[in-house]
Amino acid sequence: MKASLFFILVLVFAPLKGYAYLDLGTGSYMLQILIATLIGGAYTLKIYWRKIKAFLKKSAAGKRVRH
Repeated sequence: MKASLFFILVLVFAPLKGYAYLDLGTGSYMLQILIATLIGGAYTLKIYWRKIKAFLKKSAAGKRVRH
């Protein structure tokens, strides 16, 4: 009930036309954000890889011991 009411209100109060301007550099900026996110995630994984690996080994060893 609440979801349908929400969608009805959105349809009633949403503007019919959207006015927006995308600068020429917007695409390259989005690409830079995507690349930075991927590189940052890879670097974080690299830093914590030993800890993740040790945790997974410990978890797998614990499952083998328990019957």
